[in-house]
Amino acid sequence: MKTYIFNHSKLNVNWRSKIFILFFTIVSFVSCTDLSESTYTFINPGTYYNTEEELQSALNSVYADFRKFTAGYKTLMTLELLTEHAMPAHSSKDGVKNFNSWQGVNQSTTYNIQIWDSGYELINRCNVVLGRGDKVNIEEKKRNQIYGQARFFRAYTMFVLLRIYGGLAIPESYTSGLNGLEIPRKTIDETYDYIIDDLKYCIDNLPSRSQWGNGAYYKASKGAAQALLGDVYLTRGCMDNYNTTYFQEAKKYLGDVISSGEYELLPDYKSLWYWFVEEAAKNTKESLLEIQFGATQVSDLHCYFGINTKDECLGGKMYARAGIAHKSYFSFQDEDVRKQCFLTEYTITGTTTRRWWEPEYKGFSGKGEGMWPSTSPGCVKFYDRTKSCYDTGGSKANYIAMRYSDVLLNYAEVENYLNGPTEDAYSKLNAVHNRSNSNPIATGLSKEAFDDAIFQERVWEFIGEGHLYYDELRTNRLGKNVYEYKTYMFENGYYNCQKLQFVPQKTFLWKIPQTSLDSNPALEQNPDNVSDPKYPL
Repeated sequence: MKTYIFNHSKLNVNWRSKIFILFFTIVSFVSCTDLSESTYTFINPGTYYNTEEELQSALNSVYADFRKFTAGYKTLMTLELLTEHAMPAHSSKDGVKNFNSWQGVNQSTTYNIQIWDSGYELINRCNVVLGRGDKVNIEEKKRNQIYGQARFFRAYTMFVLLRIYGGLAIPESYTSGLNGLEIPRKTIDETYDYIIDDLKYCIDNLPSRSQWGNGAYYKASKGAAQALLGDVYLTRGCMDNYNTTYFQEAKKYLGDVISSGEYELLPDYKSLWYWFVEEAAKNTKESLLEIQFGATQVSDLHCYFGINTKDECLGGKMYARAGIAHKSYFSFQDEDVRKQCFLTEYTITGTTTRRWWEPEYKGFSGKGEGMWPSTSPGCVKFYDRTKSCYDTGGSKANYIAMRYSDVLLNYAEVENYLNGPTEDAYSKLNAVHNRSNSNPIATGLSKEAFDDAIFQERVWEFIGEGHLYYDELRTNRLGKNVYEYKTYMFENGYYNCQKLQFVPQKTFLWKIPQTSLDSNPALEQNPDNVSDPKYPL
C-alpha cells in the first residue's frame, strides 16, 4: 500500500526526529481527567500493534493529540479576533492586532498558527489506528468501537480544516516513511463526502453516552457523531446556496440527538463552568464532547480572555491576548445569567483595593480609579480560581467542544430554513434562551427576523468559545459585521484597534502554510481572497 506524508515543515530541518516523534510515539491515556503522556521509544509499527492493549494505546495518542489540536489558545484566540466579538488586549504578541484588523490575509505565512500542521498530525494518528487494527486479535465489536473513535476524530479534524482551507489532501493510509510525498487536494464536495462517510460509520458503531457509562463520558459517542454530522450538513447546505436537501439531512441527525434522551440543558448556565462549580462542571449531560484537563495535564486557556494580571482570587497568571468586544458585552441584558461569565471587578487578595473595568476609557487601562489591567472584561469560561491553579499556573477547567445547546440552536436554524419559524423551531430556541434570560423571545417573527434571533442567541451562548467565526462565515454575516464594528472601533480610538485592512466574503479561505507546500509539491495554494467590494476601505 502506498503511503503519504504532506504536512511537515521543510524536511531538511531535523526531519528524522520529526518523523520519529510524529509517527512512532504512543501516548498513555491515564484517566479521563489526567491525560499524561508516556513515550515508548524504538517501536517498530509493523510488529508492535498485535494486541488490544497496544491498539488502545495508539487510540489514546489520538485523544491526547486531539486535546492539543482543539484546545490550543492561539486557535481559539485567532478565531474570535477575526470576528467582531473580540478586540486585542494589552499584548503585541501572537499577532493579535494584525488578526483583528485582517492584515496579510493573502500571505501564506501570516495565518500559520499550526492548525494545518497539527490537524494532519492528528489525522495521521487516526490512520495509524485504522491501518494497523485489522492485524490485532480482538473482538470485532471492540475493534469497530476503536475504529469509530478514530474515524470520529478524523472527521472532526477534517471538518475544521475544510471550513478554514477548503478541499483537503486526503491520505490513503498512515505515513511510515519518506516515500510517496506528493498527494493532491480533493474538491470541497469530495472532502464533505469523506467526512460524512466517517461519521455514518461512527453512528453505526459507537456506543451512546449512557452505554459508555460513568467514567467514560469523555469518549466519542454516537450522539456526538450525530450532532457533528448535523452540523456538517447544516454548514454544507449554507455554503451550497442554502441547499434544502442538505438541510433535511441536518434536521434528521440533529433530531436524532434530541430524541435520544441522552442529553439535556443544565438548569443553570453557570454550572457549565469550572469557575462557579469546579469539578462538578465536567462531563455533564449537556456536554457531547469535552477536552479533559486535570492535575497533570493542565490548560492554558485562561490566558485567552484573561485580564493581564496575577492574583490568588483569580487563579493562574493571565496574559490577556484578547478581550471581549465592548459592544458584545453590552448586548447582554442585565437579567441574562450568561453575563455573569464575564469578570468586571475583583479585590486584590489581602487588601481592600478594588479593580473594576471602566468602559469609558475605550480599553486603555490605568486612567480610571479602578485601574483595570486589560481592555475588556475577562471571560471566566476557562478560569480555575483554585489555590492550586494560582500556585502552578495551570487550569484544570475542561474545554467543552460540543454542547447540547448548540444542537438545539442548529435544529432551530435548519427548521427555520426549511419551514420558517414554526412552533418546533421556537421551542428549541426558547429552551436555550429561557434557561438564561427571563425576557422572552418575541413571537410572530418573520423568517429573516427569527434567523437573526437565532444568531444573536448563538453570540450570547458561545462567545469566547471559538464557534462564532464559523457561524458568521457560513451565514454570510462576517464581512458586514466586521466592517461595521471594527471601523467604528478604529475611528473612535479604541486601544490596539487598527484600521481594517480587508473585508471577508463568504468564500474566504486561509492560505495553506508555505512550509506544507514545500513539503508536498502536489498541493495547490488557495487563490487570493478579494475584499468585499460592498465595503470600501
